[in-house]
Amino acid sequence: MSRTIATAFIAAMIAVPATAQTAATSSLAVPSEEWAHRWQSKDLEAVLALYTDDAVFVNADGSRVTGKPALRKFFASVLKQYSAKPSLHSVDNASSGNLGYDWGDYTEIVSPVAKRSNPIRTGGTYLVILRRVSGHWLIAEQMWTGSTPVPIGR
Repeated sequence: MSRTIATAFIAAMIAVPATAQTAATSSLAVPSEEWAHRWQSKDLEAVLALYTDDAVFVNADGSRVTGKPALRKFFASVLKQYSAKPSLHSVDNASSGNLGYDWGDYTEIVSPVAKRSNPIRTGGTYLVILRRVSGHWLIAEQMWTGSTPVPIGR
């Protein structure tokens, strides 16, 4: 009987840190989820607030944009050309110290604003590298793959 109680106690002690770790780890998906919500709302300043000042964005076509001023210009151009409905599904995330990551799959419907064209349906994989700044996880690097390219005029 005492062996059963001891086994149950040890199992309970092991489960508590695992639960706490799961809750902490899932917070790493929040910046990605917030990004999708703010991007769909076309709220440029709210989107930029999710990034570190030296952030790097790698688009699905492999092009790279570095730093908030360049991100502001690039994102403003994209948001002027398209409306988007992204849907993200975090697959895995973890952290060590002040660095973390979140990666997953996404689907997105991208609709041209100026031209009355058919929406573009795309999807793929995303990866964000996060840095904890003043207690908040911010996007330091972000990259996307895409099944259907979305042409972006710069």
